[in-house]
Amino acid sequence: QPVSSTRSFTLVVGAALKILNTSPLPAGTVGRGYAVELAATGGTPPYAWSVTSGLPPGLTINSSTSLLSGTPSGAGSFSFTVTVTDRGENKTTATFALTIGPALSITTATPLPAGSAGASYSTTLAATGGTPPYYWSVLDERGALPPGLTLEASTGKLMGTPATAGSYSFTVRAMDSVESTSSKAFT
Repeated sequence: QPVSSTRSFTLVVGAALKILNTSPLPAGTVGRGYAVELAATGGTPPYAWSVTSGLPPGLTINSSTSLLSGTPSGAGSFSFTVTVTDRGENKTTATFALTIGPALSITTATPLPAGSAGASYSTTLAATGGTPPYYWSVLDERGALPPGLTLEASTGKLMGTPATAGSYSFTVRAMDSVESTSSKAFT
């Protein structure tokens, strides 16, 4: 006569593996350190991270910590796919867009337009790249503006009435909203 045997089992079904970050990732700037931590949920930790080609030059991903970091060396719009694998070899992917902007650079040509003592003077300095808005200043240790002229910090406008004729050399610094800087000497 056959003998029947029964046994109870428990099956735990975990949440599906999912990457939590959304595209696009925060923008970066050439020459300025970049770091974004990617995050996943579900599956069975620990996770291993990898990236297909397409990362901006200078950036890498740490396979165990999920930190996407480095110093971008080229500007542009990039698209790449991230894969996360859990302990059970379950995988999921997500595609991200990432824009790397050009480095901050003062674009005003030298020398500056000439002025005359006692006559009103005005010219506006210009910059590109970085993350506007820009904040302008004169580096005191590298010369001084001609007496009577001032540099407006929020606009880069050099203005006033020069008091004394002569040739003046000074260095101006532009700083963007994430504190990247560019300096340029003027006469």
